[in-house]
Amino acid sequence: MRPEAHLERSLGDWPAWIVILAILAVVAFAEWRMPLAVTPSSLTTLAIACCTLGFGNAFYSHVRKRENLAAMCTAMNHMLLFSATGALLSYLLARAGGTLWDDRFQAWDRALGFDWLAYVRLVDAHAWIAAPFRIAYASLIPQIIVIVVALGFTSRLLALRSVIFAAMLCGTITIVLSPFFPAVSNFVHLGLTTEDFRSVDPWAGYTHLADYEGLRNGTLGAVDFKKMQGIITFPSYHAGLATVTLWGFMQCPTKLLRWGGVTLALSTIAATPVDGGHYLVDVLAGMAIAIASIAVTRTIIPAAMRAQVRPWPSRRLRAAPAQ
Repeated sequence: MRPEAHLERSLGDWPAWIVILAILAVVAFAEWRMPLAVTPSSLTTLAIACCTLGFGNAFYSHVRKRENLAAMCTAMNHMLLFSATGALLSYLLARAGGTLWDDRFQAWDRALGFDWLAYVRLVDAHAWIAAPFRIAYASLIPQIIVIVVALGFTSRLLALRSVIFAAMLCGTITIVLSPFFPAVSNFVHLGLTTEDFRSVDPWAGYTHLADYEGLRNGTLGAVDFKKMQGIITFPSYHAGLATVTLWGFMQCPTKLLRWGGVTLALSTIAATPVDGGHYLVDVLAGMAIAIASIAVTRTIIPAAMRAQVRPWPSRRLRAAPAQ
């Protein structure tokens, strides 16, 4: 064996880092062209969390060597950094403005035979459906955490890295497409509020509205990372990410976790038009992007994990006689 062989490291984490660096480059360019201030204090929690996870990765990579724990720390770091940089990029791109597409999305839904309001009214009439839908819709972050823990502790590192990269790739494509299809959601477009429903709460259709309108009309001069909202209607990243988590749960080790997670992910997709006010075409587009991202991921991540990089051997290793 070569004396430096133990220094070889897989490149499996690098596709995700490349996505994050690419987003940062675009954010830097957009900020240079048309600055949007960021409240510095809002970065504190993110910085602490990322540094802690980075320290965890270094500790489990070099001190108490546990590859699976190091990979889990890196996976969570990737999702935190992607969520922050991706959200900022979506805000920067939303300033492009343009005519809202809500009327067209409604027409496309009708052409597909989907009556959004009838679907929401059906759910609203059955509290035993509306409550689980609301929980499922709000569960995407816990779904990601459960998948990271389940795949990490069972050392399914190819699956772990694949799920994280697919989620990031799906999100990146969604963000890049979003300014070409500006929309505000069914609830806002139709002027529906809590008074129009018994069980359904349209909060998600309105929580982003102030920021979205401020970006489009130029009145939002600064953003706070702690208060940023998901402002994209089409394509639906909620549906796209739920499609990715569905795929992730299918790779989990136990039947209970696998099928329980698949059921939760499917419920999240079904809840997206209801609790998020999304059009059916939003959901279908998000799912299509997720499926394409998974297909790309199934090629890129295995190839990256097979690739190895060897740093320059230390002076002591270079001086060692050949075996």
